[in-house]
Amino acid sequence: MTDTAPIINPPKQPLFSVRRVVIALILVGAVAVLVVTWRGTQGGEGGGTGCLNPAVKAWDPCPGDRILRQAQVGVELKPGYDGRITVNGIAVPEEQMQGAIVPGTEAYEQLSAEERALGPRPNNKNLVKFQPGKGKVVEEFSGQVRIGIRYWEETEGEDTAQDLSYTVFVT
Repeated sequence: MTDTAPIINPPKQPLFSVRRVVIALILVGAVAVLVVTWRGTQGGEGGGTGCLNPAVKAWDPCPGDRILRQAQVGVELKPGYDGRITVNGIAVPEEQMQGAIVPGTEAYEQLSAEERALGPRPNNKNLVKFQPGKGKVVEEFSGQVRIGIRYWEETEGEDTAQDLSYTVFVT
């Protein structure tokens, strides 16, 4: 004699039960939140949450990001724009901005008179960035850092400048 348990088939569930519909809605909602969050933290055209600005080509870093104490901050404007940067309300001299060519250096001596007349950033006016360091107006970042950008179309002049600002956080 063998003892075998009877095979019991579980009852079939309908394809669209309330439980399955609720689980599907939760999964769709979670995916939507992930997509919105991911798109909100991307750089580039209009990257970053609340960063839609027609003059800004790229954010470095995106608003709200975490940075290191010596990180570069600022924006890349579209070609044809110029700008200046402030860090926690401190105006960064143009000579301390990224890409500036310091007078007296070999690179400066190689510039033409027309290029020298354009200031310390003759070939990259649209890069409005700053990296702290020894001897600069800001030697290192700490805590919450407020970045201010004043920008304008080169053909229109600084009288037509607009302002934007954002915050990043030091890790």
